[in-house]
Amino acid sequence: MPFPFMTLRPLLPLAALTLIAAPVLLPAQTSSSEEERLEKLMSDSTQWYVPKTTVSVGFRMLNSGGKVAFGNLGSVAFDGDVAPISAGSVDRVYDNGAVRADVARLDEKDAAGNVVTTPGGRYPILSTIKVNVTDSNGNPVLNPDGTNATQDVLLQTGDFRAYTPGLTRNWGYGSATQLTGNGRIALSTYSASSEGASALKESGASAGVEFQYVRHFSKPANRLQWGVLAGITLNGINSKTAGTVTSTLNTRTDYYSLGGATVPQAPYFAPSFDDYLSSSGEVLRTDGLETTVPIVATPLAHVETTTPQGIEVDGNWQVKGAYFMMRLGPTIRTQLTTRLGVSASLGVAGAYTGTTYSLTETFQVPDLDGLIIGAGRGTEQTSQTKFLSGYYADLNLEWVATERTGLFGGFTAQKFDGYDQSVGSRTARIDLGSSVGVRGGVSIRF
Repeated sequence: MPFPFMTLRPLLPLAALTLIAAPVLLPAQTSSSEEERLEKLMSDSTQWYVPKTTVSVGFRMLNSGGKVAFGNLGSVAFDGDVAPISAGSVDRVYDNGAVRADVARLDEKDAAGNVVTTPGGRYPILSTIKVNVTDSNGNPVLNPDGTNATQDVLLQTGDFRAYTPGLTRNWGYGSATQLTGNGRIALSTYSASSEGASALKESGASAGVEFQYVRHFSKPANRLQWGVLAGITLNGINSKTAGTVTSTLNTRTDYYSLGGATVPQAPYFAPSFDDYLSSSGEVLRTDGLETTVPIVATPLAHVETTTPQGIEVDGNWQVKGAYFMMRLGPTIRTQLTTRLGVSASLGVAGAYTGTTYSLTETFQVPDLDGLIIGAGRGTEQTSQTKFLSGYYADLNLEWVATERTGLFGGFTAQKFDGYDQSVGSRTARIDLGSSVGVRGGVSIRF
């Protein structure tokens, strides 16, 4: 996985600060005596002093951060496995509903834990409540202190459907399209399989920072110097795209019997209740009247289907990271004037990359608005590191401010191989490829 230090944010401000500070390090103009001394040195090659070591720090801007070929897009797995029919009455959760195993409630059992309700029937709930005492004429009887006299009365405050083996009171469905018309209800889970959809995204300009060390081996009197260059650079990788791809729709459906019952209008989730009212319309218990319509607890049949080009999958795909480039190669340099010089280098390079491939892919369940498959899965991602080989070339113009300091600017080019990364069955071919750009910064010689 990418190391946490593989980011440009802390280094870019450092490079900017270095460049801003350059005028402080480099005198804006050299005194006339310094000019005369440099001209004298140039006119007499036997007095030249050319430092053998140069260290530079600066920025680099490439025209491209590479490109990423995303492949096998549009693969959304089933949100979960549903138990087979052979498992009997167990909890089964679908994308458009659920059927859960039923058990007798506490109110349906005696002190020993035995079920006392009648399967297929109903059972009452009795509660003791206080009511006002009235005389034969219906007038309230008062206490000595003038308050209404009350007494405890046992009343029915609830009416519920009894537990019935083989049926369940805990289930639900989402759409009227799930009713088959033959006394059954269809509950399904969905997934999408890729049909090979792909997308190509090329990164834009990529900014980075670099540090470079050059050691010259030629004699100071030679106008053309040669040496060895070693350096490291850091650049970012960021390719992101979004869109819709066509995939194969996979459906797993279980069919349940309604047992001849008329199911309430969709969407419906049981158990369901209304308030329990007295004969005068007074609410004796909130949600005290059960209106649940039970269904058979175990599926009657299971069917699996695939529909090529049956679903549109919405996706966001991104590869993000950075790479350290290490450079090593020969370099040559020549002095054009007292202050201007040209240098060039060509050699091998290695890039240590670290990237994170992240994506989201979702689709809407057919005939059921608002239910999105894959949304609960969130962002899926993997991280990977890789070392790539390649080569580089630089051409620079150097301006000497003093014997020790200077500024440089020029052109750079590089080329690297690519590598593959995947998230599940989705792939990404990350190709740093060929890129060119400009570079510049401050150099110190000693």
